[in-house]
Amino acid sequence: MRGLTDYITQAAWSDILTVQYILIDDCYQQLDVSILPKRKFTPFGEPDFSDSEVITIALFGEMVFSGAEDKTLHFIRQYHLDMFPNLLDNSRFNRRRHQLVEIMEAIREQLRDRWQATHPVAAEEKDLRIVDSAPISICTYTRGGRCQSIPLEWRDEWFGVCTSKKTKFFGARCHITTTLDQMVDTWLLAPGSYDDRKPMVALLENRTGLSIIGDKGYVGEDVANRLWEAGEHLLLSLKKGNQKEQWPDGIQRILGYLRHRVETTFSVLGTVFNFERPKSRSLSGLIARTTTKILAHTISFFLAEALTPELSN
Repeated sequence: MRGLTDYITQAAWSDILTVQYILIDDCYQQLDVSILPKRKFTPFGEPDFSDSEVITIALFGEMVFSGAEDKTLHFIRQYHLDMFPNLLDNSRFNRRRHQLVEIMEAIREQLRDRWQATHPVAAEEKDLRIVDSAPISICTYTRGGRCQSIPLEWRDEWFGVCTSKKTKFFGARCHITTTLDQMVDTWLLAPGSYDDRKPMVALLENRTGLSIIGDKGYVGEDVANRLWEAGEHLLLSLKKGNQKEQWPDGIQRILGYLRHRVETTFSVLGTVFNFERPKSRSLSGLIARTTTKILAHTISFFLAEALTPELSN
């Protein structure tokens, strides 16, 4: 989609905050009450600063300040305190944000489903997904052995290699599937050392009958068989040059062309939302920040349509 995040520089920030809040709160009101936070000290209602406000400001921080939470809160206090008069202090805001990870993911799924319902695609594209992964660094590779964010007994699994960039990293690898219009469908975090094929079944949990386009890292009969047995998924991976069986003329080129769309998704996540360097200080922080960034990317489809409609076509 052209101009997906152009609204950040072209729309008034008060308009971004307003539209975000309306979308988030509308989805929040439709959530299953079983996943809502159980508040020990507020049994009779919402706190003065609502969950929808916490999520709205967290998303705004990802869009404008690359996830820098302190800068975001200082900006809101200085310029938009009239919109959020009960704004929390920095430490309480951070704790509330961590508590809302499950809520944010549920809202993202609502928005994803709403977008797909209001923007139908051709029948042959409905069950087509593109899969890829990207590294998320927690700290430098050389400091990984001393990183306190990951428990010692897990630490070895978080050393990874990104072959496309010819680099080593210490952190997680985010695996995602997207639709052809670059909306994130499913995602998960896995240790950096995991092969792209290892989390595939978990990534497609609760999905059935999808055709998955992947790069050469997904080649293998084992993963293709596991996906078919788990949910009757058809894996369409690019062929390596030394494989005996190759796709018919033109098919490899078409698959490669379509696969570039997931790279665009990662490009937007990395460039706009600082996805690959979240600067988290704990494993829960890594999960919270990644969840927020992917929700920010998803809600951008709606913001682009509402705030810069001439660019979102």
